[in-house]
Amino acid sequence: MKEKLIILKKHLMTGISYVLPIIIGGSLCVAVAKIIAMLFGVTDLDQYAMQSGILHYIDVFENIGWEAIGLLNIVLGGYIAYSIAGKPGLAAGFVGGVISTNTNAGFLGAVFSGLFAGWLANWVKKNVKIKGSANTLVPILILTLITVGITGILMSILIGTPLASLNQALMNWVQYMSESESNSIILALVIGGMIGFDLGGPVNKSAWMAVQALLVGGVYFPSVISNTAILIPPLGYGLATLLKKSNYSEEMLNAGRGTLIMGIIGVTEGAIPFTLVNPFKLVPLNCVGCAIGSAVAVGLGSYAKMPPIGGLYGFITVGNGWAYLIGGFVGALIIAIGANRLVDFNEQDKKEDTGEIEISFD
Repeated sequence: MKEKLIILKKHLMTGISYVLPIIIGGSLCVAVAKIIAMLFGVTDLDQYAMQSGILHYIDVFENIGWEAIGLLNIVLGGYIAYSIAGKPGLAAGFVGGVISTNTNAGFLGAVFSGLFAGWLANWVKKNVKIKGSANTLVPILILTLITVGITGILMSILIGTPLASLNQALMNWVQYMSESESNSIILALVIGGMIGFDLGGPVNKSAWMAVQALLVGGVYFPSVISNTAILIPPLGYGLATLLKKSNYSEEMLNAGRGTLIMGIIGVTEGAIPFTLVNPFKLVPLNCVGCAIGSAVAVGLGSYAKMPPIGGLYGFITVGNGWAYLIGGFVGALIIAIGANRLVDFNEQDKKEDTGEIEISFD
């Protein structure tokens, strides 16, 4: 069972790795367009869709971003299937992703269709055989017909509607949690804690994926929470190396500089080398720092006024951007102070120093 879960995690992470650049690129296009429009005193670019001039081209640029974001389910379904079955799974995975979008089954539908399409492609390759020269038709025609047809029918008739209801229920719950301060703080604690748990691992990416799916549906607020949490661990460990240099080896001090930069641009994986020194103490610390920092940002009034971009500079896309910054720095300080009190990052060097004794008779 454990091995099957590990394999499942691998396939999901492969799909997410292909989705990442699409979501990041699309979100940046939308955010840049909206920021430029705001400089012109415009908050809604739709009115310039049929006009001429610079604002029309800014509207076109924003729509390019939305088109990119709209590929999320297609790419996710396709490349989960690709991870399982290689190229034979791609077509059915893409079709399942398209149907997931059209039926509002969302990313849940894309994940299911990708897993099913990959499994079905492998089954067809193994079990469908034609003797003679016609055998060459199996991968080109027969496999494609079976996988695309069955995956499409399954998603359109049987699975799409229940998953659409589940996806809508998730969006409604998040929307409800976002409407009051107390509930939104609880939501921030949950999302923040998940982001901090494994720093780019399956729990982190599950939260991130759910947030991005909501962003595609026009629900931006959870992205503010996740973006706040993402920058906290790398910023925290980077600050820790500045606050107490004696607690770190030369190698870790050098890593701290890079980690600070990764915090500024919003790459949570930058904290992994530090966390691995003592994960039993530092994983809970990461969760607490991300959860509290995100909750502080929300409690102080940060909100989504457009699809937010990640990183420290993402405050320009957030309402009450100062609250976003304060929440990020509060969480980072919790990790910085806590890490220096809980762990000696010189311990590995000390072990290495005492591990071997060189004796010379020269």
